[in-house]
Amino acid sequence: MSSQTPEALAAEVTRGGRASVRNLALAEAAVVRGQFNLAKVLRALAHAQRVQALLAARRLAEVQDPDVALDTIAAEVAVAPPVALGANAVAVRKRALDIVRRSQTSLATHSDVSETAIAQLLWGCYGCGWLIEGDRPDACPVCGALAVEFEAFEPFYSRTAEHLGQLPPSEILAILQSGPERVAAAFASLDETQLRTKPSPEEWSPKEIVGHLLEVERLFVRRVQAVLASEPPAMLDSPVPPWKLHIGVGYEDMPALELLVRFRKTREDTVALVAELQPADWGRTGTVGGTAVTVLDLGTWLANHDRGHLAQLERPPSHEGTDSAP
Repeated sequence: MSSQTPEALAAEVTRGGRASVRNLALAEAAVVRGQFNLAKVLRALAHAQRVQALLAARRLAEVQDPDVALDTIAAEVAVAPPVALGANAVAVRKRALDIVRRSQTSLATHSDVSETAIAQLLWGCYGCGWLIEGDRPDACPVCGALAVEFEAFEPFYSRTAEHLGQLPPSEILAILQSGPERVAAAFASLDETQLRTKPSPEEWSPKEIVGHLLEVERLFVRRVQAVLASEPPAMLDSPVPPWKLHIGVGYEDMPALELLVRFRKTREDTVALVAELQPADWGRTGTVGGTAVTVLDLGTWLANHDRGHLAQLERPPSHEGTDSAP
């Protein structure tokens, strides 16, 4: 990466991000004026500019530390908002700054933000930007927006409007194929005590992480099979949240070799299923939490989930934080 590239990429992030937000606001104005086709064009242009800005930001992220980004965000939200935004904007930014500060404090002693510092579930109000931790409110305490105007932010996701982390089928397959060897290598570097040790009471031991990977993988297979076997789209919700499926199964007491054998066998079956999917299969849909998801979304979810938890397993044992994200 040349010395000029980071600056050029940063400028593109700023320019494209600013333009996409502007165009969306102008599209709203065009609708009110009866210019429906102009609104269509503005929304499409906002999409193109947002995607280009995100591509530039992804390139920057290759050489940036996400932890350090909180310093920049803290400086941004600490700036007093324009008077034209009203008094609510001050409260919204103070709330955001509080969440940033607590996240920074947690990261000083953990490799991830602990769920004792920031709740597992965050809600963002579309009316004013206010952030809520825990349960979704009936209405925004700042602007009064109804509960349906809140967006949920969970530790993991299968689909976002921006298609964050979306992977092509070939990359999904490659990531899944590499999993068993990475797990085996990580286990080989740890003794039995380390394999059973939780970094903190609310976090998972290495054995629990692999047990969690096993259960989530089985959920993925059930979901894909349901999508392929049904018309209309299948309901894919799980009665137990994915991050709780391994609890009570006893993975933490299972011999390491048995756990590795189970993981390898399950992964072989999953890889066989994924390898047989045809192009049309990847576009088949089901619903999770009322949201339509494709098989490609589900595959992306599983592959990125794999990468994240394998990164946790591969951290040195002395480094705190295999935080219990799903």
